[in-house]
Amino acid sequence: MLTIAWLIGWIIEVVFPSTMPWHWHYARLAVMLVFWIWAWQRTKRRIFPLIFTSFILSVETLFLVNDPGVIPYGSWLFNAVLVLVAWLTSKSDWGIAAALIGSWLLNQALVRFTYEGIVRHADFPDPFVWNFSVGLFTVWAGLRQGYRLYTKREVQKRVTELPLMNGVGAYEPSEERELQ
Repeated sequence: MLTIAWLIGWIIEVVFPSTMPWHWHYARLAVMLVFWIWAWQRTKRRIFPLIFTSFILSVETLFLVNDPGVIPYGSWLFNAVLVLVAWLTSKSDWGIAAALIGSWLLNQALVRFTYEGIVRHADFPDPFVWNFSVGLFTVWAGLRQGYRLYTKREVQKRVTELPLMNGVGAYEPSEERELQ
């Protein structure tokens, strides 16, 4: 499904090239939109995490417009805070994904109108946001799969180490005397 979204976005990008100073990556936006809808349908807490993560991104956008470059590694810092806020306000992995991707999509509209007349060229979505989100979700999914595999192996190992008793029956005090 993500591949189809990418292809549709790429076709739109080729058919309708952007002549404005805003360079829209329709393929990336289509993938983000499909993934956000997918995550949105699978989560229970939707609005609360989206509001908080959107607030963090709007603070970052307004801070970068007013005082660019004051905080070293500002994009990394704000994205780390964003992931932490999404993690703390969501109750599931799908909730984290829905909050992050949804806030990034909302932030694209805010950036478009905030930067009007300030910059001559902007990419939507920002390449840092795109690479950060793809890397984050890839690492997150890999660690989650590794944790599941590890716990599955540990449970299997403990089950095989359990002593087997000869004969099945109710516990009787006479058996306890025989064991001593």
